[in-house]
Amino acid sequence: MESPIVNLQERLQKLIDQYSADKKTIEELKKQYAQLREENVQLMSQIGDYTKQLEESQGSLKSMQSKYKELETTHSEMQNMLYGIESFADDAIKKIDNIFPKLEESE
Repeated sequence: MESPIVNLQERLQKLIDQYSADKKTIEELKKQYAQLREENVQLMSQIGDYTKQLEESQGSLKSMQSKYKELETTHSEMQNMLYGIESFADDAIKKIDNIFPKLEESE
């Protein structure tokens, strides 16, 4: 039969062992927490950088789309001018062709 003192001593030793194990676990968890916190800070920074780049890209895209529409309008206007010049040139060539046969006939 065990004496109450030995029994108490065993219980105390178990509690001390459990405390030591728990303390070690807490230290490991603190290290993991610190590491995860650092990773979180880095990820938040990357998200901030990505968001900034995305906003800049969207601004550039809108600017380019605006410039593209402007160039399309200019292209359309110039094409219409070219059609007008071609029409004018065709009319001028027809008039010249009408004049030359008359000159050739008179010679």
